[in-house]
Formats: sequence, structure tokens, C-alpha cells
Amino acid sequence: MQSNLEFQTDRLILRALRNEDAEALRHAICSSAESIGPWLDWCHEGFDEMDAQAWINRSRQGWITSSSYELVAFEQGSNALVGCVYISSIDRVANIANLGYWIAQDYQGQQYAVEATEVAATIAFGHLLLTRLELVMDPKNSASIRIAEKLGATFECRARNRYMYDGEAREGLVYSLIPADIGF
Repeated sequence: MQSNLEFQTDRLILRALRNEDAEALRHAICSSAESIGPWLDWCHEGFDEMDAQAWINRSRQGWITSSSYELVAFEQGSNALVGCVYISSIDRVANIANLGYWIAQDYQGQQYAVEATEVAATIAFGHLLLTRLELVMDPKNSASIRIAEKLGATFECRARNRYMYDGEAREGLVYSLIPADIGF
């Protein structure tokens, strides 16, 4: 998949990160530390320009190696960075991947996460031909749980040591999507 592709919904434009997105990415992450930081350890007020550029470089590397596909979401009209959605940890043998997302604090609660993840799921199943996506979240992350449920993802289990946060293994809820869940 080429990293110059662009996807549109009624309210969003989704595309690969570019160098010129560094300041908007930095701002979105720093201003979201309160609501995202408890769930994602990279989200903190000290996230700086170098962190943003390193993020963009890692995202680009994922596209180049076909190991992950991250899309940044911009609001149509204002062109404000709303958040990111990503297909990561792609396992070609099992034909599965992780579906992740984060929405900047100023845009939370407006269904942008559902809109962006629907695009990512369509890409995963329709273009990458994956057969399963997993959504993993902290059991206390009620916002992410609601998003998984709105997507129609199936809750499968509480898994011990399922994800890492600040170098510590944590319990995670595992939800899944398969192509039939979204009409493939």
C-alpha cells in the first residue's frame, strides 16, 4: 500500500503522516495528556518536536516495510489534527493485526474514533485482506470500550500481561473484528 493514499469520510481526511504534521502532532498529544496519558504512556505534556519527528519516521518505516499502517485524521474544513488510527503488529502467518486509535482531547466524544476506525478496518479487510483485527485496551478505559462496542467488535477475554505501559505488563481487554462484522 502506498503512503500517499488519502481516504475521506463525511467529516475526516485520513492519510499517512508527513514531516509538516510534526507541530500539529506534538500539540495534539501534549494537549491530550490528561485524557490519553493514563492509557498510552507516550502521551504526556513533555512530548516535543523531536518526539513528533521520531513518531513520523517510525510511521513512515511501517508503511515502507508493510509492518504497520498509521493514518492521521484531519477534520475537513478546519484541517485540524483530530487523532490517529493504525493497523499494527501485522502477523502475515496468522493474517491478523492490531487496530488502534487515539483522538485528541478537543475532539473526543464526537464519534471521530468510530469514523476513523471504520476506515482502517475497511483497509485491513478490503485491501490488506486480513482476516482478524484485535482491539486491546485497559479494563478501566471506558471510552475505548465504547468505541469497540460501537464498531461491533466482539469482546473475547480479559488477558493477563496483554500490553505494556511504562515497561510494565498490564491486563487488557481483547475485542476482535472479522470481515463479516463490517460487511466483507
